[in-house]
Amino acid sequence: MPIGKLFNSIKEKFEGKKGGKEERDDPMDIDQPQIDPFEGETEEKLVTEAQSKKTSENPLAPTLTIEGQPKFTSFYVSTEKQKLRRFLTHLSTDKPIYREKEIVYFRGVILNGIDRLPWNRFGSNSCSEIPDQWTLSYGAKLIVYSPSGDEVFSEALSSASTDSVVSAFWTIPPNQSGGDYKAVIQWNIANFPPAEREFNIRAFRNPRVKTQIKFEKKGYGAGELATANLNVRRAEGEVPLGCKITASARVDGVQVWTESGYQLDSNGDVSVSFKLPQSIVEGDGTLSFVIEDGGVVENASQTIPILLQKMDVRIYPEGGELIQEVPNRFYVEAFTKSGDPADITAEVVERSSGKVVGSVETLHEGRGKSFFVPEAEKAYDLRVVKPSGILNLIPFPTVLSEGIALSSLKDTYNPTESVELALVSSRDYENVKVSLFKVDIELSSSTPFSLKKGEVKGIKLPTVEGTGVLRATVFVDSKPVSERIVFKHSEKKLLIQMRPESKGLAPGKSVRLHIKTTDEKGKPISANVGVTVTDDSVLEMVEKRKQVARLPEMALLENEVDSLCDSPFYFDSKEENSNIAIDLLLGTQGWRRFVLESDVKERESKVPDQGKRERLGLFHERSDVEQRGFLDDDDEGGASSESEEEEMELEEEKEETKEEATRMDLNEIDVKPVAKQRLPQRGDEPKEEKKEKAKMKDKVMRIEPKEEAKQQDKRKMVMKEMAPKKKDVAMAAPMARRRRVLEEKEREFDEDEDDLCDIMIVRQAVVREYAFKARSGRKIGERVDFKETLFWNANIKTDEKGRAVVSFDLNDSVTSFKAWADGFSTNGHLGASNVLLESREPFYLEPKIPLEVSSGDIIQLPVALANTLSEQVVGDLSVVLEGKGLKLSKDSPATSEFTLKGEERKRKVINLEVLEAREDTQLTVRASSKKSAHVKDSVTRPVRVVPSGFPYQFDSAGSLEPDQSVTHTFELPKEFIEGTVKTQIHFYPSSSSKLSEALRSLIRSPCGCFEQTSTTTYPLVMALQYFESQPKGTVDKKVIDDARKKLEEGYKKLAGYECKKGGFEWFGGDPGHEALTAYGLMQFSEMKHVISVDSGMIARTEKWLMGRRNADGSFQRNSRALDDFGGAPEEHTNAYITWALTEAGVDVGKSVDYVIEKCAVKKDAYVWALVSICLYRLKRVEQAQEWARKIAELQKEDGSVTDEATSITRSGGRSLIVETTALSLLAWISDPQDTFSHIVAKAGKYLVSCCKGGSFGSTQATLLALKAIIANDKIAASKMQPGTIIASLNGKEVGRVDVTNGSDTISLPDFGSLFKKSKVQNEIKIEMSKCFKMPYSVNLDFFATKGDTSEECKVRIDTKLNDTKLQEGSGTELEVILRNVSEESLPMTLAVIGIPGGLEVRVDKLKELVKGGVIDFYEILGRRVALYWRYMDPKAEKKILLDVVAAVPGTYSGPASNAYLYYTNEYNWWNQGLKVEISPK
Repeated sequence: MPIGKLFNSIKEKFEGKKGGKEERDDPMDIDQPQIDPFEGETEEKLVTEAQSKKTSENPLAPTLTIEGQPKFTSFYVSTEKQKLRRFLTHLSTDKPIYREKEIVYFRGVILNGIDRLPWNRFGSNSCSEIPDQWTLSYGAKLIVYSPSGDEVFSEALSSASTDSVVSAFWTIPPNQSGGDYKAVIQWNIANFPPAEREFNIRAFRNPRVKTQIKFEKKGYGAGELATANLNVRRAEGEVPLGCKITASARVDGVQVWTESGYQLDSNGDVSVSFKLPQSIVEGDGTLSFVIEDGGVVENASQTIPILLQKMDVRIYPEGGELIQEVPNRFYVEAFTKSGDPADITAEVVERSSGKVVGSVETLHEGRGKSFFVPEAEKAYDLRVVKPSGILNLIPFPTVLSEGIALSSLKDTYNPTESVELALVSSRDYENVKVSLFKVDIELSSSTPFSLKKGEVKGIKLPTVEGTGVLRATVFVDSKPVSERIVFKHSEKKLLIQMRPESKGLAPGKSVRLHIKTTDEKGKPISANVGVTVTDDSVLEMVEKRKQVARLPEMALLENEVDSLCDSPFYFDSKEENSNIAIDLLLGTQGWRRFVLESDVKERESKVPDQGKRERLGLFHERSDVEQRGFLDDDDEGGASSESEEEEMELEEEKEETKEEATRMDLNEIDVKPVAKQRLPQRGDEPKEEKKEKAKMKDKVMRIEPKEEAKQQDKRKMVMKEMAPKKKDVAMAAPMARRRRVLEEKEREFDEDEDDLCDIMIVRQAVVREYAFKARSGRKIGERVDFKETLFWNANIKTDEKGRAVVSFDLNDSVTSFKAWADGFSTNGHLGASNVLLESREPFYLEPKIPLEVSSGDIIQLPVALANTLSEQVVGDLSVVLEGKGLKLSKDSPATSEFTLKGEERKRKVINLEVLEAREDTQLTVRASSKKSAHVKDSVTRPVRVVPSGFPYQFDSAGSLEPDQSVTHTFELPKEFIEGTVKTQIHFYPSSSSKLSEALRSLIRSPCGCFEQTSTTTYPLVMALQYFESQPKGTVDKKVIDDARKKLEEGYKKLAGYECKKGGFEWFGGDPGHEALTAYGLMQFSEMKHVISVDSGMIARTEKWLMGRRNADGSFQRNSRALDDFGGAPEEHTNAYITWALTEAGVDVGKSVDYVIEKCAVKKDAYVWALVSICLYRLKRVEQAQEWARKIAELQKEDGSVTDEATSITRSGGRSLIVETTALSLLAWISDPQDTFSHIVAKAGKYLVSCCKGGSFGSTQATLLALKAIIANDKIAASKMQPGTIIASLNGKEVGRVDVTNGSDTISLPDFGSLFKKSKVQNEIKIEMSKCFKMPYSVNLDFFATKGDTSEECKVRIDTKLNDTKLQEGSGTELEVILRNVSEESLPMTLAVIGIPGGLEVRVDKLKELVKGGVIDFYEILGRRVALYWRYMDPKAEKKILLDVVAAVPGTYSGPASNAYLYYTNEYNWWNQGLKVEISPK
């Protein structure tokens, strides 16, 4: 058929099909009977014939070839062995948002990646040695990462239950900073990729109404009419009919529209429309609703999706490439500048002529699809026509002269349908084959066929098994040329029903929840169900489309795409466009294409990915593990060529390296080119396998967007330099996407499964359950306990009738709770459901309390009163305050009268004053009827009170001798605020006192590479050595036991990194690394004194390391250096290795002499200290003293030792000083003649003073400081004597503590309240009677009306509220301007913004700022919001608008705002706290 006729035929079929569940909506589904492979065949026939050919003797062999058709289809079924290799963990939490001190419950469900069968299903089916009931090995751990990427919690998941579920929980520590956290489950088993889930920590107030806002479109331009829908329900669940609603819109900090008088319909919905301004500059817009429901006033806000020039549009050709002269389908995905989906209508324009050749409109989540026929040697652009005003064009990828266009004929496929594909090419091809895969297991394949130019052929690929996301790949001569993924629905569905046993639920009542599980036909089946019951008002704080997917969506879609939002939509049978939405999702988020690896310049990866050997476990030698890699693609576009020769070279490159989908910031089209390079690879290969693969002439890289989010930091670094080579073609960010290397050769599964079986048989674990129990003695009408999660069980197994019952109590909240259940059966059924449990009281009150307030604030506390009874209630309302932070204003009596008609809701406002105190206050509000004793309610909640002004902190430390005293003088600034001072004076009877503090911060599960694991284990070695030498009872036994358990766990992990040829390396790969091995040898040599260590390993390590020594005494150096370890100068590396060997008891005199020769003329205290220690160990005392004296000359007055160049880890700043001082101290105390006793104390005092929260700086600094403190303490310790410590302030005794044998940290009472403004200069005297020499620390922190601003700070910050007088429920913007006033680029920079008490920050806006790249990440610290930038350009200025809502009426002052550099936080620039007045509704 001619191309023109073909084009028209396709166009006629495609136009008018916008969505829905039509059977065929594809332009490739054309009428060509002469090549139709489907004629005379049915799905049932193909599947029946395929099944009939299956044999138990050889299930792996192709079983059927369809004869008698132009195309042939063969069926290929996977085996249980192959399935065993592919398991995915689906991680979930009990809710999305948490406060400090709450518990996060984690659940991981482990399902086969092929057919979603649970782990335990593969016991006896896969290996005869494995019993029917078996569990996973000790190969998993849960890690929680903070917003900044720091590990804050980890726990080994000892095993999975027999039902394929793992679980854990984390109690969030007090004062844990808020922000977006990430939980990760990692495995040490092959092909168990990590699972991730994000959750948020912040202070928040539970809203009394649940709201959801949804815009009619996901994109509006200037001057357009925007329409949005608001849904409102009370926290208890019903629609608040009759409530008052006011809507307003703000754009670029200015209110542009407001209207009141809106009413809800019976479903709780209301729709509003408003016109955007004709002129919009930044496009920062917010739509807000104020809902007044009787006595309740709440706000609902959402960002208006305004589209200007700054937007992101990505183009994905179906199959990977655009092919000339044939119909090409393409997908588009559009985003706002904040990273949210954007709806657009666009035209396809031929660049040179401006002719419109196609169009596309987005349909769901900013995604759409269309087609056009590209002409040869033409270039095309996408022009956005709606919304209007977007002038920039988005370039299409380069049109290729040769290739095969692949298209799916349906959006999705039903369980019994074959996958129907169409192929069309721009030239003749022979030996073409199409295969269908699930992961890398071939499910179905055609026989080879020829494809003529312009000919459209249909391929029908039946499958007996294999549902969910499938991969269709086109091969030519066994090389993949195009590919796409398709979705096939599963016929297996798990229906979960939940029903509470009784109705009329109320706070404090018990609930029995009945669960029933059936299959899709209603037949009861046993299933494993996870159940969570949580306050629904918290769940609904998250926008519907951003709520976390449940198990079916996780298992069927989430692992195949980069981002899964609006997850319930895809499998909602009520949604007309759900199938096309799945296709659009897979065509964009799941898009892929190929490039030839031979066209990509390789470079050695610096940092191994998590998928390296430790992830591959016992399978790292097996050839069937799919290799994955990263690379950067640069050839498909670029800066313009200046010569014809360059143009010709670029045209040649086009044939070799294909251009991938375009992702473009419309304001940044012209950027510089980047050379081809390969980013870090995932997975090492054995040499034998590498040699085998090297024989292949062509290797193929498959680009998969799923991996992109995991490499955000790497991508950002690469993107700065990437761009097109020709102006007529633009490249984009996908150049930094990971490429999966697909070796297109037959993979053979290793038949020896003994290792696999051995590692997986372990004891069964108990899956945790939490069920809330009402407090004993609870009285009706007293509500104090508002825990939000009432029940959580990761694995409830229903019986053979599909039944189970769970029980829990309701908390004190008047609200609705959502009971969520999702689960699986042993046969692969998946399902999820929920039910709402409404907890009500006939009469109740709710105070609206600010999250935190400052001294001097006035709270106008709204108290909502609700009477759902039919009769009138007349009663008294009273307030009780426990604590010193609040008092009732004079105009607010302690008790007042109220009257509520039947079914009436109203509010009372109580005025409270915030005092100058540093303590929380318990606020209790009571209401009771004068007529009925049963009509009453009370609510008790805490109010956090902090001082106003600027924070200050003074620190001092030292050592005190028996029967002596010391005086510290503190001069407080005249602006200090009386009553805000807090004092802390601690004495440490032994190093264990300080070490206990250090241990608490260092005890955690070991993880990561050899060096990362050592950062946990080595400090524990030294601490345990010391603790065991202390009198019994000196150190908490639980601390010791936990440390030993973690150390044993870490030792096993460290031992696993021993290289085959000797030594140690970060991940155990040959060759070993000398410096790292020396570090390990020293560690193991000390470790053997506290736990059992393989002596043979120590001997092998020593032998290998000595074998790396040169004839002159120096050591060979592996040039590889990870995590900054081992990349130090040669003299530092040699000195460190030599020291490590001497610490292990090895005589390395020749090496010491070599180091002395090389460093004799260099002034470097770090190296000198190492030399001195080595000489002392070798009994060369006189020489050692010479070097020790040199170091002593460099000691500063504070006891520190400086004048060093660097360290083994190339550290700097305070950490380097601590490392050098610690090594110097180790040298001085090694002197047998006690020559340096006069300076040892000063060094020890300095090290003790450097301990902040258990850390001394970097890991090496902490390690060496602990080592030195312990050694010094062992030498200087004397028998503990009883005595007394007395503290005085300005001559008056303020504290006295008796010291007895066995005392741990000794603390004197806080006497901060005694500091007065009349006395600026204050003396604190500390006396010690008897006792013994002890180090101590003194800390004062307080607030002042003036900040300690430093002119040395390189940044300046300005903050202001756009509106300082607001009405309750309204919103405004907080403007932040951060400026780099220096001429240099700055590293990590922070702006910490104080928020006045009655305001609440809209956290969704913070997330949008991160997604849009405006900030790098954020943290929430009480009422302070910390904004982070990883770097700032010279003289750069950042302007940010934060959305804030006037939540609680009153007059408030916020904490002071400040800015500083992360690594020099001693230099701050402060701003006065913001003030706001909020009037009540």
